[in-house]
Amino acid sequence: MSSSPALLDSASIRRWSRVRQWTNLGWLALDYLVAAASTALALWFHFHYQDWGLHWLWHLPVWGAAIIINGCVTHRIGLMGHEASHHLLVPNRKWNDILAEILCFYPVFGSLIQYRAKHLRHHLYPNDPDLDPNLGNGKAQRLYAKFPMPKRSFIYQYYVKFFWPPFVLANLMDLLDVITIGSGLSPVPVRDTTDEERRATGRHSKFLRVKATLLGVTYFIAISLVLMFVFPAGPLVLWPTVAGLYLLAVAVWAILPESAFFSGARLSIPVKAAALLRLTWYTVVFSALAVVRHFTGWNPTLAFILLWIVPLVYVFPYLMLLREVYQHANAGQGTLDNSRIIHADPFTRWAVLGYGNDFHLIHHIYPNVPQYALRGIHGQLLADSADYRDGIEETRGIIRPRGQGSAPGLLDALADPAPMPHHRLGAE
Repeated sequence: MSSSPALLDSASIRRWSRVRQWTNLGWLALDYLVAAASTALALWFHFHYQDWGLHWLWHLPVWGAAIIINGCVTHRIGLMGHEASHHLLVPNRKWNDILAEILCFYPVFGSLIQYRAKHLRHHLYPNDPDLDPNLGNGKAQRLYAKFPMPKRSFIYQYYVKFFWPPFVLANLMDLLDVITIGSGLSPVPVRDTTDEERRATGRHSKFLRVKATLLGVTYFIAISLVLMFVFPAGPLVLWPTVAGLYLLAVAVWAILPESAFFSGARLSIPVKAAALLRLTWYTVVFSALAVVRHFTGWNPTLAFILLWIVPLVYVFPYLMLLREVYQHANAGQGTLDNSRIIHADPFTRWAVLGYGNDFHLIHHIYPNVPQYALRGIHGQLLADSADYRDGIEETRGIIRPRGQGSAPGLLDALADPAPMPHHRLGAE
């Protein structure tokens, strides 16, 4: 189990750990503005391409670019959800969890409580093939056991194969297991439990959790189908149907006991209240699609699927896999070698390693420090701690090393059969 070394004095830790009220919300708003702009441009092209005398095939590059951009944005939203899982979105813990659900997890069809349950265990046992949930579902043998990996092999396996859908979609189940329904169907404990404790939990509670998860999925499918296919019958049929389904779902929610809802990690709001919040959120969002169609005569369902769902099921899982490999492949299990410092180009830093994930090692050492302070801690530790300077691995550039110094490129570090002693850049 990893433990934090005494690298910083307590006063510095307190100073760096201060959570600002609006910083992360501002960054999150900017992410949504980027997604809104790319979506608006794609739709603007769709409604005007015939006026410009263009063939419909021009949709492929234009909408393809929007899908890539929106996929990067969904990944960044997920990374901000990671911040929130550590109570670092806003200072107030209750509002941290509420805003995290509404702004970070529900838009990517995830759940804070289920992500937090798995992620806390990742911090306890980083890179442990038996205990780290990030290495579950066979990933320890299927992916990480293949490292060190030659650079050419990596380029083929992780860059070229982005254009091979079976490879990308195979990672979708890992994403679902981490943030969506995986924990509801097969809960992962956040601490070691004895046989007696497991018997005390009982099969009944697990059955209720599975049942509640399946009921939620059933409602989600039902409300989606109604809003897509019942609407042509007119609003006098649609809205009573939606209201009836919602009230029925609320009635089922009210009947279910608290134990029916997954409770594998601490949430700052009641888990049952969070379930109702999720139910209401999806009802409102899918109803908004019907409202757009009602007032414009244009059905936005296909655009929503192509410009939000497709990026979510194709680009997001790929970026999540790439980021985790960048951070943890060919790394150890100790405090200073379970991840690395990655100095990357601006696009990689934005799309793959956003919100401090280029300083992921610092996050593992000090998980209660917000993302905007990680770079500062790294600089202080380089200046003040010989143990840190000599014990970490820094990389500069991805495919090739860039800049001055002896630091390798990231792919060189992933190919190194003996990554210790670590390379370092020194203070920047």
